[in-house]
Amino acid sequence: MMVDDGPPTRQTCTSSFGNAMSSQPTFGRLDGFLVAIVPPGNMSSCNDDDSHVHLQVRMNNQIYDVAIDVTDSATNMDDVHTTTRDVAMPDGIPWTEGWHTGANVLADYVSLGLHDTDLTLESKADLVQAIQTDLATVNHISVYTTSYGVDGGHLVHRNGSGHDGILVTEPLSSPPHLRMFSFTDQSF
Repeated sequence: MMVDDGPPTRQTCTSSFGNAMSSQPTFGRLDGFLVAIVPPGNMSSCNDDDSHVHLQVRMNNQIYDVAIDVTDSATNMDDVHTTTRDVAMPDGIPWTEGWHTGANVLADYVSLGLHDTDLTLESKADLVQAIQTDLATVNHISVYTTSYGVDGGHLVHRNGSGHDGILVTEPLSSPPHLRMFSFTDQSF
């Protein structure tokens, strides 16, 4: 059942972020409103870099940064694999604006029926385009991520142990749209 997500609200990207996420690396789900998409680049602003698409998500009237790998920053190789599925939220918890952590917030690709061979290798340019296309009309968003500090998250890819990163669009619909990511050297 599709639920109207409402019109997207976009604003100029910022380098001023909120402080309500976990200060220590903590897996959780950020539920908020997508306000800016910052592609890889060298602007030296908006927290951008060459190996991530940065999403800026408004949660409780503050902006948070979410970094999504489009290049393996450890190897500087374009070896990111991706796929999408329209399935229920992995943890079964409905979208509720906020930063959600704890034992009930879990996401595991294998539990969703995915294996490394289900994710397709994408070039950096194709992956950036796919993410931008997915997000073009998004208002509500959920991201399974690991905080890198109080102002943002990263590791939106296969991590194992119920801490797999997932980009969720249409989180109010049943089922929502999930995009998953992995690297060439990951087998699962």
